[in-house]
Amino acid sequence: MNPATADVVAAIDQTDAVEVIVLPNNSNVILSAEQAAQLAAKPVTVVPTESIPAGLAAMVSFLPERSAQENATEMSDVLEGVVSGEVTIASRDVELDGIAVRKGAWLGLAEGAAVAGGDDFEDVAADVTDRLLAEPRMVLTLLTGDEPPDLTGLLERIRGRYPDLELDVQAGGQPHYPLLLSAE
Repeated sequence: MNPATADVVAAIDQTDAVEVIVLPNNSNVILSAEQAAQLAAKPVTVVPTESIPAGLAAMVSFLPERSAQENATEMSDVLEGVVSGEVTIASRDVELDGIAVRKGAWLGLAEGAAVAGGDDFEDVAADVTDRLLAEPRMVLTLLTGDEPPDLTGLLERIRGRYPDLELDVQAGGQPHYPLLLSAE
């Protein structure tokens, strides 16, 4: 989940592309990606995406006829309007950002900060959604993990609170995060 610099360089070198854009999709990987860009044998631009949903939003703006730098600039512009969140299960008792969560309970994060915790998935996910939509947004994307919770109640709740919002639900298949969200 956190590749070493050498792993990123190897991935860059394996592509046939003349120039490469790297989307780290994790704040812990940005430094490795930037180091890899300096070590790679071809031009590399790093767009510092901090989450999978942010990376997906950036990828949508990619156009193959543009240079890597032009695409990276557009991707960075897109990222300015994207906020992301996660809902996971706490692996231990923890207090984050003033939110106490016991092991096995749901933990909701928005932009990397804990915003909710508890035994009810729908309540925690709704709190994350409300935080992401505190500023008006047009689209909310939900990526379900490899063991997705039932989203029926959550989707009804979101539609009731935000009737003009476009909802996009996709199977992400990611481990560790039953639900990833992004709003733009």
